[in-house]
Amino acid sequence: MNSGMVWPLPKYLKLEFIERRDKRDHFKILEGRWRGTRASVSQRADGRPLSSDASYILRGEPPHTSAATVKINLTTEQLWYGSNGPLEAFTDPTNPVPDGTHDLEIPYEPHPGGHNYTAQSPFSSTWFRIGHSGDRFLHPGRGSLGCATVRSLSDWTSVYNYLIVARADLISVGTLEVVR
Repeated sequence: MNSGMVWPLPKYLKLEFIERRDKRDHFKILEGRWRGTRASVSQRADGRPLSSDASYILRGEPPHTSAATVKINLTTEQLWYGSNGPLEAFTDPTNPVPDGTHDLEIPYEPHPGGHNYTAQSPFSSTWFRIGHSGDRFLHPGRGSLGCATVRSLSDWTSVYNYLIVARADLISVGTLEVVR
């Protein structure tokens, strides 16, 4: 970030390219938690972006799809994403995700709890916040403190790939419906 803070950004975040200067691509973040923030990424010696994932900064729009839909049934402990599922999923029975439909936010930071599952999914530390405040997330794992937790760890990459390109608006990838 131009503030000096180093922060990883999620894949396919919508950005506005500003300029190439001092061996860096400078851009403005257009969506998610950091929208409106200016940032930059290093270029390699050959002038290409440091990360191949960042190359769309220079190509234009990221490959977004329409809003995602995720549904979890707390009684059967099953989750569907789009037309896929069911997967094993659960919540803490003493602190469950509230019933109803909740926005799922664009990810904004890696979560250390997911690092235990990188062998099953390289995206295990990318979590999607449920609603726009608080500490409930849709994530993979074996434990839950009130989150919607996908127990099928090897399936998290498919869930992630479905969600990361989806957009409902400038803050959310879609919705999570919680039923019993």
